[in-house]
Amino acid sequence: MEQNREKTAILAFLEGHGIPYRIYSHPKTDTLPEKLENDRRAGVENALHCKNLVLANRQKTRFYLLTMPFGKRFRTGPVSRQMASGRLSFAEEGILAGILHTRSGSVSPLELIFDENREIAFFVDRDLLSAERICFHPSEETCTVVLEREDFFRLFLPALGIEAGVVTVEEEEEKKLEEVSSK
Repeated sequence: MEQNREKTAILAFLEGHGIPYRIYSHPKTDTLPEKLENDRRAGVENALHCKNLVLANRQKTRFYLLTMPFGKRFRTGPVSRQMASGRLSFAEEGILAGILHTRSGSVSPLELIFDENREIAFFVDRDLLSAERICFHPSEETCTVVLEREDFFRLFLPALGIEAGVVTVEEEEEKKLEEVSSK
């Protein structure tokens, strides 16, 4: 299987820093049930799949990577306030390619290894702090890297000199109501 340069660099970084990981290939997926089915086929259990958004302030002078559970919906107002930023919008593809060496659909915190000037502030949703395992694409949509939460926060981020800010991305009201009514 041919690997892209970025994926190769990410895996070399993990190995070079003694960060254990599991990796598996799969068809491109767009829904959480598809992702969970890929996990089942790969023998991966209790793993949180993430949505990763690269955001910019209005002036396009400050950039943020927000990692949150795949099933949550991003709402700019509440998250912008928690990040102590003005209104945030999605960063342009040029930022993804220029700083993180990736493109929309393949973004993950693993690409922070390419942000040599630390131009991107990193934030996670609070739910990642209690996940057993966390899944990310290593700059390739048809591949998933699974890291233990502890290894991500205590080995990967410190190896980059990065500390994650923590925000709370609220569940949608409809989803909360469904959970309450199903109990």
